[in-house]
Amino acid sequence: MRLWGLRAGGTVEAIDRAQLGAHPDTPPYHPHPDDECPECTERIGQTMAWIMSAEDYPEAREDRDLADAARRERPDLTALSDQELVERARSIIPLVDRFFHRHILSSAAAAVGPGILEEICAQVGRGEALLELLSGLGEVDSALPSWGLWDLSRRVRASAELTQLFDAGVPAVAAAIRDDGATGAVAELRTAFAEFLRAYGSRGPNEFDIREPTWETRPELALALVDTVRRSGDEDAPALRRERLQQRRAALVEELRERLTDSAELKRFEDALRSAKVFLPARERTKSNIIKAIHEVRVAVLELGRRGVEAGRLADPADVTMLMSGELDEYIADPDRFTDVIRGRLADYRELWDLEPPFIIADKIPPLGEWARRDGSRREPAAVGAVLEGVGGCAGTHQGTARVVLSPDGADALQPGDVLVAPHTDPAWTPLFLTAGAVVVGVGGRNSHAVIISRELGIPCVVSVTGATELVPDGATVTVDGAAGAVVIEAAA
Repeated sequence: MRLWGLRAGGTVEAIDRAQLGAHPDTPPYHPHPDDECPECTERIGQTMAWIMSAEDYPEAREDRDLADAARRERPDLTALSDQELVERARSIIPLVDRFFHRHILSSAAAAVGPGILEEICAQVGRGEALLELLSGLGEVDSALPSWGLWDLSRRVRASAELTQLFDAGVPAVAAAIRDDGATGAVAELRTAFAEFLRAYGSRGPNEFDIREPTWETRPELALALVDTVRRSGDEDAPALRRERLQQRRAALVEELRERLTDSAELKRFEDALRSAKVFLPARERTKSNIIKAIHEVRVAVLELGRRGVEAGRLADPADVTMLMSGELDEYIADPDRFTDVIRGRLADYRELWDLEPPFIIADKIPPLGEWARRDGSRREPAAVGAVLEGVGGCAGTHQGTARVVLSPDGADALQPGDVLVAPHTDPAWTPLFLTAGAVVVGVGGRNSHAVIISRELGIPCVVSVTGATELVPDGATVTVDGAAGAVVIEAAA
């Protein structure tokens, strides 16, 4: 990461700030003679010229079409043999590799335009304008599931029958829409929800891991988000928010154009603005493509696991993920041979959950014995008046009740206007942004998921507040200043 930045003419400090925020574990930079590489710099220069001149990134759309085709052409997995299930999962891996390559490139490209815009804004005395310049860009794929959940939530709010059903709890809703004999508004919701899952079922709390549930494999996760979002009023509609953001952004762009009297700087500004509009959404699209492909691997493997449960070999379908890819053929031939192997690996796997993995690995992975334990000493909550510093992600100021949420499926207490305090976020968290008045996240840089989604919705956001979920008392009144990157504890719970 640092090599790329240095060879592109940047500084270690700028790269660290963009990618890691203010994380205290960021290791010191130790220069090496090979850091300077004229050939690499020349190639990076060519790439930078492309990043600054590109008007589109069609490769991300092409990959999206491939990912969507993999979902559309998914066979009836229950009708496949065990070997065909394994072959189906393996056939998706080349797509995963291809999509990751695109994502790495688009992530690097997404940092260039904003970095130049930050310099220009500072030069004209409008350093605080950067965050608004990057807001309301549109075409952010990781935000689209929230739009779908919003539509489902409006369907619920408009129906007395559905409102009563959701008031009875998510398990009751799940049971009702599984009923083939459902009628009326419930039948319509059943159809709409099935279409939603077909489009966005790959999303989930830890969607890069095929062992973890997604909205398709555990629909209750998505229904719980619908239940949360239905509390928000119509004035919080994503479309209205985007329109307001785009209007403010257009006015700000015109103001900055007037301030830039030098033609060369004006061109640099226009190029950086265009680059940001191309590659910030592309970064989220390439990530969504990966998630879709991984999900096709997941559902094939879980069908194999389901059969193991039926045969009495496995306790849970996901337990089959304890096998290595190369062992699957042997498992199919003689599954009983792997009973103890799976049991032993599950025990080791579960022990890892008691440990806190290092957030940054600089050169080698520390031995497990050096990892901190999750049940170890916790930070004391911050006192009233304390100011917690992080990195500003989306401009604006909001005061509200802090709600510490450790998982997107544990947001029952989050009410409209509350401040969402999370350890990290990914697209499965995005629907909660529709309810929150502001977002505070423990990790992340200026191009992290929380920042990009907050900009799309226009809510103040501060990331890289180390230990936020421990330092911010649940229920306390806090003020979030997205431009300053600060969180103030105003009053106790």
